[in-house]
Amino acid sequence: MAKQDKNDFEFILYLYNEFVSKHRSIGKEARVYWHILDMYIELRLSKKSQGAEKKYAQKLIAIIREAVVDWNTHLLILKGEEGEKEYKQNMESYIERLYKLGYDEKSIMELIIKKLKLNYGNDN
Repeated sequence: MAKQDKNDFEFILYLYNEFVSKHRSIGKEARVYWHILDMYIELRLSKKSQGAEKKYAQKLIAIIREAVVDWNTHLLILKGEEGEKEYKQNMESYIERLYKLGYDEKSIMELIIKKLKLNYGNDN
């Protein structure tokens, strides 16, 4: 069985999280991290033994692409440990903001589902 390189996963996570956090603060210029992640897949993850790393990186690229195309990059959340902390801190305030903006409960649920599907996919 091929050995998975923890460093590849860490670097993939780093690039994704940098895209998300920089996109929040500086906007489109953060797309350089998206480009680097895409190039990393092509240049560094070309061995058959790196299938899991490549698949994970491609999943993150697909999440970014979908968010950019649909103008939903503001819905992206960090992944890994950083993401868990952020998720716990921000989900309640996200729901509270939606109520303050006048959304009804059904609309809030739809927006939460949209945010979760964008970030975690749909396993159906």
